[in-house]
Amino acid sequence: MVRMVAKLCVVLSGLLVASLGGCGGGGQATSPPDASTVGGGTGGFGGTGGGGTGGQRSTATGATPLCIPGASVACACVTGQTGAQTCTSAGIFAACVCAAPAVDAGNLGETGGTTTVDASSGTGDTGGQVASSWDAPTASTGGVDALDTGGQVVVMDGGMLADVGPVDAVYVPTGCGDGIVVSPEQCDDGNTFAGDGCSPTCKVETGHKCSGSPSRCTPTTCGDGKVEGAEGCDDGNTLPFDGCSEDCQIELDCSGASCTSQCGDGIVVPPEQCDDGNTIDGDGCSKNCRVEAGWICTQPSLGDKMMVPVIYRDFRFHNPSDFEAGVVGLMSPQPGAVNPALDQDGKPVFSGLASAHIASTSTFAEWYRDVPGVNHTTASKMPLWDNGKGGYANRYGANGEQWNVTETAYFCGIVGEERLDASGTPIPCTIEVPDADIVATDCTRLAAKGEEMLTCYENNGSYSATFLVSKVDGNPLFFPVDNDTFTPASELRAAQIPPFYDPMATWPFDLDAAGTKRLHNFSFTSEVRYWFLYDKTKTYILDFVGDDDVWVFINKKLAVDLGGVHTAVEGSVKLDATTASSLGLVDGNVYEIAVFQAERQSDSSSFKLTLGGFNAAPSDCTPCGDASTAGDGGCSNETDSPADAAGPI
Repeated sequence: MVRMVAKLCVVLSGLLVASLGGCGGGGQATSPPDASTVGGGTGGFGGTGGGGTGGQRSTATGATPLCIPGASVACACVTGQTGAQTCTSAGIFAACVCAAPAVDAGNLGETGGTTTVDASSGTGDTGGQVASSWDAPTASTGGVDALDTGGQVVVMDGGMLADVGPVDAVYVPTGCGDGIVVSPEQCDDGNTFAGDGCSPTCKVETGHKCSGSPSRCTPTTCGDGKVEGAEGCDDGNTLPFDGCSEDCQIELDCSGASCTSQCGDGIVVPPEQCDDGNTIDGDGCSKNCRVEAGWICTQPSLGDKMMVPVIYRDFRFHNPSDFEAGVVGLMSPQPGAVNPALDQDGKPVFSGLASAHIASTSTFAEWYRDVPGVNHTTASKMPLWDNGKGGYANRYGANGEQWNVTETAYFCGIVGEERLDASGTPIPCTIEVPDADIVATDCTRLAAKGEEMLTCYENNGSYSATFLVSKVDGNPLFFPVDNDTFTPASELRAAQIPPFYDPMATWPFDLDAAGTKRLHNFSFTSEVRYWFLYDKTKTYILDFVGDDDVWVFINKKLAVDLGGVHTAVEGSVKLDATTASSLGLVDGNVYEIAVFQAERQSDSSSFKLTLGGFNAAPSDCTPCGDASTAGDGGCSNETDSPADAAGPI
């Protein structure tokens, strides 16, 4: 039978009636009644006063309580509640009133325990201690309060501690998601959902800080100059590429011959054994990027997508004059517009090429720098999606949907002369076939090629249709600053799809569901940077599509030159041994890829970035379970070598 430790203490014959004062729990009932003895056995709960010590409550089984007008006595209630009934002036008891005990939620002693945290400053009997106090305690399975193996109350059901017989229920942690922070967990908010501050593996997520058990996670403010929660740095701003990213994570220093990696940047560079993107001890990868005892660390795959940091800068038309210069008709790039190496700030430098439609070196310097009144800067991250070929590419859809390359079937039958289905209903985009003769239409021709019909519509008494040719990566409607109000509405323009994404080369407009042209914000630049550990045994592929300018630098050296105002064109670079040598890459060093793009002329804007062979995911560390440990970390059943204990990194 489940008994509640929290009881209503009653002193008869004019003695004090205690409702909040730390009643003793687990005392033994005796007979015959002795109204002069009140108190409890071992245990109790903290209220406004201390619990009893060693007394016995005397109540004869079945005895009728003495009714003293104005006095109250205990009465029976359902499990989880206590009750009292008051003796009226007529000398009879009123109805029993049941309620949860008036105690501070969570501030309960166990059997033989001491309440150490109590808003009412009350103390129970001697013994263990209460782990913590909550405004909204969580009930454990079956309504029994949970105790950890150290005798601490850690989960409460509304502020009441239940006994099973005379002994409090013992709780053994079940793992991440149980609401109890147990090493090696950094947090535990009682669930395994992502995005709420505490990850599905009970680690503090980027942009959050967590405290308590169960954990309460709240957002941190990157850019306030205070390093909190999962932040690895905070330099007082939210711009990347200055050593501290837009979400306050440590970045590499690439001012030297190669990039300098430091523990906490998420890239494992020897002598590091691991790097999980932070400098926190106790999560498997120490603050010095060594695998901790009892852990194994590996480098996981990037998953369905990877995020690369990017800065967008919005410009107005003709300010500088390099934007919306009225250049038309150019189908190919004009290489040579920039110098073959970045400057000391890591920015491209204009070469002076006359055909590039760039006014001067000084105006070009504004493209990738923050200049108040000339441009407006927005820091973001660009998702690149797994292309199934070992690479990651940006895509048209916000959720990774590829662009549909389509073509039109102009004649697919005459309205009123369709084939009929089994129920006699006309089938659109078909034609009746008299005498079983085969009549070919554009629809039947494209269907024979294996293309899928997406839409069928009436067109002046006949049928036309749209067929899917293929799905491709990249974005022919690349307008990342559409919501930036720096550009006035008067400069927004309709956008057309270039032939690179339209095999029919009809330059169709971007239309909404009602057939209205969508307006977009042209005149902007983008700057993407990505870091990688060069391994001479691997081959890396970088593929690009852009209009207008696209320049790619690796190790500060020009690797792809698609400069100039032009329609969408494609370029690529394969990082093999020969290319790596020309770019000055050394095996085992970390280098930076910098991609600079500019959209300078309406009426189209396309962009595709594909990174193949790169994997810069931070280390993923998990406990070894019951396995013993060896060396500086790792599991002895994996390896006895401290260097190998880090796992594949």
